[in-house]
Amino acid sequence: MNYYPAYLDLRGRPCLVIGGGVVAERKTLSLLEAGAVVTVLSPTLTPKLRTLADSGAISHAQKTFEEQDLSPAFLVIAATNDARVNSSVAQACRNKRILVNSVMTPEESSFIVPSVVERGDLVIAVSTSGASPALARKLRQELETTYGPEYGLFLAKLSALRTRVLEEIPEESKRRAIFQAIVDSDVLDLLHQGKTHAAELRMAEIAGLKPRP
Repeated sequence: MNYYPAYLDLRGRPCLVIGGGVVAERKTLSLLEAGAVVTVLSPTLTPKLRTLADSGAISHAQKTFEEQDLSPAFLVIAATNDARVNSSVAQACRNKRILVNSVMTPEESSFIVPSVVERGDLVIAVSTSGASPALARKLRQELETTYGPEYGLFLAKLSALRTRVLEEIPEESKRRAIFQAIVDSDVLDLLHQGKTHAAELRMAEIAGLKPRP
């Protein structure tokens, strides 16, 4: 295995995107969704990035890259359309031990970004270690079909029930059996059919708890 799979908690972390084009825009939006504090460094911005900067959703440094710009970034994405600039950014980040992804030269990156399927709290990441983005995209599309929006709803319902189970059922072995039984039950099928209330009743029944109004 070439890479160590990990999910980073970027909430409140300073992240730097170098570049102001379409790719930089996509990377910026992903970082914002993860709760990062994003600065975009570029002489120019796409209309979307300009709107985000004007609204205060991101910070904008209207300049070309210099090594001192890396402070205090926790994570950097080099997303310019100039491979030499991206390479320079990647090298500077490696020297400073800052996590970096170079969109043109993944071999110079300290991490790569996988294809992702998100269903609420369910996040499924697919990577080919950079060997075939097309295959990663194909697998992601297949997963999107297999794991529909009901999985996100299921996790939300399960999280709410989990709080009650932890409060009301002290035996760990019993709690574990309940959670496994719910996962193995027909609850997901009910949610897939749009029968949300029936799914909630079924979960409460399995847990041995009274349904809440």
